[in-house]
Amino acid sequence: MANVVHLTHLEHLEDEMLNYGVEGCHAAVRFMRELIKMMGEKKGSGYMQTKWDGSPSIVCGYDPESNDFFVANKSAFNVGTPKIAYNEQEIDMLYGSGGLGQTLKTCFKYFPRMNIKGIVQGDVLFTEDKLKVEVIDKERYVTFRMNTLTYAVPYDHPLGRQIMQAKVGIVFHTHYDGQYMDPSALQARAGANVPQTNDLPEVVQFFNDTPLVDTAIPQSQLRTFEQNVTIINRMCTITKDFLNALVANMGTTGDKKYHVASYVKQFFNDEVKKQRSISDPRKTLKALGEFYHTKMIKVIDGLKSDKAKTEKRTLMYAGLKYLEDHENEFRAMLALYKKIQDNKQIVIDELNRVEGLGAVRYFVKTPNGYQVTNPEGYVLHLDGDMIKLVNRLEFSYNNFTVEKDWK
Repeated sequence: MANVVHLTHLEHLEDEMLNYGVEGCHAAVRFMRELIKMMGEKKGSGYMQTKWDGSPSIVCGYDPESNDFFVANKSAFNVGTPKIAYNEQEIDMLYGSGGLGQTLKTCFKYFPRMNIKGIVQGDVLFTEDKLKVEVIDKERYVTFRMNTLTYAVPYDHPLGRQIMQAKVGIVFHTHYDGQYMDPSALQARAGANVPQTNDLPEVVQFFNDTPLVDTAIPQSQLRTFEQNVTIINRMCTITKDFLNALVANMGTTGDKKYHVASYVKQFFNDEVKKQRSISDPRKTLKALGEFYHTKMIKVIDGLKSDKAKTEKRTLMYAGLKYLEDHENEFRAMLALYKKIQDNKQIVIDELNRVEGLGAVRYFVKTPNGYQVTNPEGYVLHLDGDMIKLVNRLEFSYNNFTVEKDWK
């Protein structure tokens, strides 16, 4: 389902049923059953990583054919015209001399000395110009932020002192199999072939392996999680025809662009921005209808001809009627969506507890100062598939709303 060839975007666990219908729903069940093994019997074959909120994403390493070192961002995977730089001049040409280009130059200068094997991908967590020394809740921290989260390490901690001396911080999380420097020939795999120790004071390497063996989830919660998976699997079967119909009606062109199914994922993101969860499927369904109607009116008002407006207005009314005619199916789908979200939160809460034991603290910057938060989320790898476990009312809301004032 969520097989990722190039790591440019990951899907939420609960969204798989909106991407692939009942097949995606059963894939979510498969991921959750793997989590049962990993948290309980400790015999799972899955692999868990913590998501770090860095930017830009860096692809670098050694060209499989020439063995020359290169750097790039996600544009390394552009179809037809991948942007891959083998020297500083090419960085300037492809990415410019400042901002992103300067960050890539820093990576190009130091990363070849990290004994990287093959091709890896990671996220930049800081460059020296982004480091600050701040007092938060009466404690002195080294802080850095490249995206939404502010990371903070006590100033007098060994890691804090190491960061203050460094030029760049990086977390590598992915490596690529392939014989050619061609995006179509590369396959993403979990983990990075980079030694965990190096003698480079200029580079701080963070690590994102999250061993579930370190968790101590109570057996009662584990049983609840397992019972929920059984219920979710049954709900997948009950809603399968409707889930498949939703996916069949989704699209960005033609008449499908005007079908309510095409706005369900947008609606869920909008609910996150409004800090609303699916507490009552009936109220959420009403909100979906209002969201869809507002979107359609905006699209229709932008059309030039009266004929086109009349045609698309007819499609909008058909979409509203589809909601009305399938009220029970929509409510069942919403209940299923919420059940998956609630169940994944059991895992997220335990992983947050484990991550909170380390030296790094997590904050978001608000108009009233820093607010304590949790890691961005987690990524579960299973048989080449990847899925993210994120508390959307926490991190996704912050990602949508926190002002990006460093740009």
